[in-house]
Amino acid sequence: MARHRLHGDTATALTTLTMTNALPEVVFHIYPADCDMLGHVNHATMLGFLERARWELLEREEVGGVRDFASVPIVSVVRHVDIDYFAQSLPGEDLAIRSGLLAVKNTSYIVKQDVRKKGSNVLVAVASIVFVAIDRSGKPVRVPEEWRTLLPHWPEEGDSRAR
Repeated sequence: MARHRLHGDTATALTTLTMTNALPEVVFHIYPADCDMLGHVNHATMLGFLERARWELLEREEVGGVRDFASVPIVSVVRHVDIDYFAQSLPGEDLAIRSGLLAVKNTSYIVKQDVRKKGSNVLVAVASIVFVAIDRSGKPVRVPEEWRTLLPHWPEEGDSRAR
């Protein structure tokens, strides 16, 4: 298990990376600075947590991550985000974000992420993010072979790993 301090635009979040049920999990602690005027994590902050969890996984896999992003010939861009919310998140809570590949197509792939409250396992949100692989000129290209196995695949609905 690795522990890191990440410095975001608005707050510092403690993250813990663990493997849970074959899916990687990143834990974020919610600070008051992560919350809106109503006192809970809002949509923009949640999207930030989801993105930071994905970057954490890339860095864990030692595929470069943030530092090498500018030097790679093929990058991913977000095409579509679908997110459903089921519970609010408040300061002092820890959120566990699991991530896995839902599907890989020719030039795109889908990452599924779920967010649960650590301890109670209450489902907070589920997101599916569609990415397109592009070259530096912005042209869609085939998803590289190594990307197709970088993250574990999201378990099937009936799979016992699917909590």
